[in-house]
Amino acid sequence: MKAFFASLALLLASAASAAGDRELVRVNGTPIRESEVIERLLQRYGQQMVDEMIDDLLLREAALARGIKADDAEVERRVAELQSQFSSRDLFLSQLQQAGSSLSKLKEQLAQEIVRERLVIEAENITVTDAEVRSAFDSRKDKLGRPAAVHLRHILVATQDEAQKLVAQIKAGADFAKLAREKSLAASGKSVGGDYGFVPKGLLPAQIDEVAFAMKPGEIRIVPGDGGWHILQVLQFRPAKPAVFSEVKDSLRETLLAEKVKAAAPKFMASLRAKADIKTVPPVSSN
Repeated sequence: MKAFFASLALLLASAASAAGDRELVRVNGTPIRESEVIERLLQRYGQQMVDEMIDDLLLREAALARGIKADDAEVERRVAELQSQFSSRDLFLSQLQQAGSSLSKLKEQLAQEIVRERLVIEAENITVTDAEVRSAFDSRKDKLGRPAAVHLRHILVATQDEAQKLVAQIKAGADFAKLAREKSLAASGKSVGGDYGFVPKGLLPAQIDEVAFAMKPGEIRIVPGDGGWHILQVLQFRPAKPAVFSEVKDSLRETLLAEKVKAAAPKFMASLRAKADIKTVPPVSSN
C-alpha cells in the first residue's frame, strides 16, 4: 500500500507539472511548488485520508439506505449549546474563524456527527438507563459542578511600555472596549472589545489563570506572556457551585450516550467495511 501511494504521488506530481505546476511560495529564491505539497501530503497522510474517505462514503451510503438524516432542530440545539460556553455570539464566531472554521462548516460537521451517532445507536441498540445516569452522577459529582470563574477583560500588546500606557489611559477613564478594538493583538479580543465574559478556572494559560483568580473586582494588572504583554481586568468573581442532579441529568445522559457510541463505533465501521466491496486500484503505468 505504501508503494501505491508513492506511485500515486509521483503521478500527481507529473500531472501537476504537465498542467502548469504553480509556485505556492518562494524561499530565498527557491520555489515550493504545488506538486511538492501534494507529494508530501500523500506520503504523510495518504492512507489516513483514504481510510477516512472510505468511512465517510460507507456512512453516507448506510444513512441513505436507512433513511437517517440529521434533524435541523437538533443541529441548532447543539450549536446553541456550544455558543453558550462563550460570553457572546461575536466571541463564539470569532473563535470559529480563528480555528479555520465557520458557522456553516460547524453545522455541517454537527449534522454528520448526528447521523453517525444515530447509525451506531440503531445498529448496536445502545441505550442509557436512569440507573446508569444516577451512578455516573455519584461517581463524577465533583467534576460536574460549576467551577469558579472570573468575568475577564483582556488586551494583548507587544511591549510592556505600551501596556503601561494603556493601563494609565484606562485608569484615567478611557473606554476599555474601544482600546481593545484599536490596540489588542488578540483577534478574539478585538471582536468583542476584550470582554471574554465569565472564564472558568483552569481554562486560561497557567500564568494568566493564577493572576486573574488572585485579583479583586475592578483591579487591573499587566502579565508578561509568550505572545506579548497581557492587560487583565477582572469585573466580577463567581464562586464554584456544586452539581445538582436535576440540573445536570440530561446533559450527563447525553455524555454517557456519546461515550457508548464512541466505544461501539469501531465495531460498527468494521461491519460496514466487511460488507463493502473495497478494492485498491493500482496506478496506471506511464509506459
